Amino acid sequence: MARTLTLPFSGTKLRTLRETKGLFQTDLAEACTAAGQPLDYSRISRYETGRTKPTPPILLALANALDVDVADLLDEVA
Repeated sequence: MARTLTLPFSGTKLRTLRETKGLFQTDLAEACTAAGQPLDYSRISRYETGRTKPTPPILLALANALDVDVADLLDEVA
């Protein structure tokens, strides 16, 4: 079983970055799937709404698909 992410992942930042890039959830899911991390739009939706968090490999695939650093998908920690 895959481990869930314990880093402060931000679904809000994921959505903002995806929309800034002009991508639909399906587009982002397809880019991750093409990179070897099979996703569908419903999982992207669950990440964005905070219902679930991505595993570390999926987080990396999301960052790569959005052409951002993994840190750009994390909440600020004080």
